Amino acid sequence: MLAVVMFIASANAALSGVAEGFVMHEPVNVIQNVVSSEPATPLDAGLDRRGPAAESPRMVAFDEAALNRIGGMSLLRGVSQLSPREIIRYAERNPTELDAVRDARIAPSEVGAWWLSTPGQAQAALAEAAPQLLGSLDGVPAAVRGPANERALQRAIVDTRERAASGIGKGERRRLGQQQRMLEAISGALESKPGEPERTLLEFDERESGRAVIVIGDLDTADYISYLVPGMYFSVQQQIRDWTDTAASLAVEQLHWLQDQPQGDGPPRVATVAWLGYQTPDLLTIGSLELAEHGADALESSWQGIRATRGERQPYLTVLAHSYGSTAALIALERHSEQIDALALIGSPGSATQNARDLGVAGDNVFVGEARWDPIVDTAFYGSDPGSPSYGAVRIGVGGGVDPLTQKELAGSVGHNAYFAPGSESQRNLALIGIGRGDWVTDGGTLPPGTMLATAR
Repeated sequence: MLAVVMFIASANAALSGVAEGFVMHEPVNVIQNVVSSEPATPLDAGLDRRGPAAESPRMVAFDEAALNRIGGMSLLRGVSQLSPREIIRYAERNPTELDAVRDARIAPSEVGAWWLSTPGQAQAALAEAAPQLLGSLDGVPAAVRGPANERALQRAIVDTRERAASGIGKGERRRLGQQQRMLEAISGALESKPGEPERTLLEFDERESGRAVIVIGDLDTADYISYLVPGMYFSVQQQIRDWTDTAASLAVEQLHWLQDQPQGDGPPRVATVAWLGYQTPDLLTIGSLELAEHGADALESSWQGIRATRGERQPYLTVLAHSYGSTAALIALERHSEQIDALALIGSPGSATQNARDLGVAGDNVFVGEARWDPIVDTAFYGSDPGSPSYGAVRIGVGGGVDPLTQKELAGSVGHNAYFAPGSESQRNLALIGIGRGDWVTDGGTLPPGTMLATAR
């Protein structure tokens, strides 16, 4: 009996705090002691069976209405203290409340601490019953989020097909067709090519035009992590495959440079992130910074999630941001809520910050690339020109030439969209920035083409 009282007390303590936007006027008792003469039924086959095979005959019931009134981190804590069967039942009955948690801005450090304190059986139940929720939480390890998001993706594909085959109107059928193509594009982008690291679906949101973040490599163990942040006109349906292939090509380039640099048990490990975690603008919205602000929020949370899950073994974290994506990254780094190790701005229209020293980037590791005939560079459209001498960023070579280390021919980038082209001087330099070898980057300023920064200094 004492154990039951202690369980009820701890559950109420987790649920009785003031949640986001909700004021409690009286104690909320969401968990009640119920005596049953029947033992609990076995857990689903997909759940972790390392714990007890069945629950105690003294079962747990809960007040769904009380849970639904709190939300956010408090809801996560409350649900995780239920039995696995009750977690599954709650998720089936309350998808709207769980979607609200997906949209809540919960500190990744809090999420990480919650996940570590959640019992294994409850973790397995959440992964089975609420994969979309679990996969959305920055602060949960990528090894957990990836399978959860892939499960959610497959369920969304099946659900969309079934709804499209039912008796619906023409407009709804057209909308579902677009959603189906978006979901299938994500599924296709997860297929690794020979010689590439494995791909993981770190983030997935099936709503509206969708969001997807795909990692190439192991985010939980990589020594170097590079985020690729795109600009305008990028949609999940149209670009997720190509953007993921671009990130994979960069990862292969980085591994090539690192193969002769053993560290511990072998060469250092890399992970690149094809980040489409925000809605990019079109011609109607490009004049506003609203979407860039949303992108900055999502980037901050994602970076903080890595910091929370990696503990004492932190990676070298780089952001390679293009066009409007560079503005989103700059806004995030202006806030100084998180520091990264290196930043490369390519084809950038700038931001309010006028000097690289005012960004949350370690050392002097801010780089800028500007290609010939790129109509966006030098415009200072959002307030600053990262390519100007007064900004203080290091200019990298993007015009092509001969690699000073390998003597290979490097292609030049022309226009606004060729910075990540395989075999280009630009891609070479971006790959090196991502593994902390900015000294090997070729200069894009006044020095002769192909001059390495290390030589210039």
